Amino acid sequence: MVTNRPPIEADWKINKVLETYPELLEVLAEMSPAFAKLRNPMIRKVQSRLVTVTQAAGVAGINPAEMLTRLNGAVGHETENTTTITPELVPSAVPDWVADAIIAVELDVRPILARGEEPFGVITEATKGVPVGQALSLRSPFDPVPLRDVLGKQGFEAYSSGAGDDWTTFFLRTREIKPPAAPTVVPAEEAAVTAEITIDVSELVPPEPMIRILAALEELPDGGRLIVHHVRRPMHLYPRLDELGYGHQTIELAPDQIEVVIDKSHAQP
Repeated sequence: MVTNRPPIEADWKINKVLETYPELLEVLAEMSPAFAKLRNPMIRKVQSRLVTVTQAAGVAGINPAEMLTRLNGAVGHETENTTTITPELVPSAVPDWVADAIIAVELDVRPILARGEEPFGVITEATKGVPVGQALSLRSPFDPVPLRDVLGKQGFEAYSSGAGDDWTTFFLRTREIKPPAAPTVVPAEEAAVTAEITIDVSELVPPEPMIRILAALEELPDGGRLIVHHVRRPMHLYPRLDELGYGHQTIELAPDQIEVVIDKSHAQP
């Protein structure tokens, strides 16, 4: 088999794999029962955007390098199974706090994901009921790696354990986040801009847009501006921007077409 399409990489999200190689849906489904659910279009729409090839291999209990080799081999890319890929899912040791954690809120998002819906808003609301020193217990069909990153920035420490399509993640709140300041709106024409970056998160599902935006802001120099193309107002992002002291404005260009202008030149010291 000869293909002009690029070889699959370990950090590709599963949705990118399937967009590039639609024929791999059945190959994935036959690899593990954990992937068979991808045949459901609603489940595939949500779950395939949340995990990389490496993370998916960990969920299914497959060696990541072996999975990568099998996927590439199925589409005509011969690769040697010699690359060392470190699984990203399971910590090497259970933190001491897990055994004694007081569970303030329990939440099972598996039914939500099974319906093809995005549970981020429900999870965010649930975290509001978790005081410092207590934890949220979250059940999901895979280790929610992007969510662990987002909540980590909001004062939570996480630990995940599980197998197949049943994972439990404990989110321990270790610190309080200051209440957001009043929203700051800075007209774009009033700011002196030294650098400008544009990103498009319209094809991503929560919490990936927030992760991508915050990462871009970290790379942006002071005095710079970030322009974000989105399909909706990022309501969960605004408090974080206000906390950081970044000026921002949202422009509705058309239905399902939003532009968010974030001005880092107004960051507070």
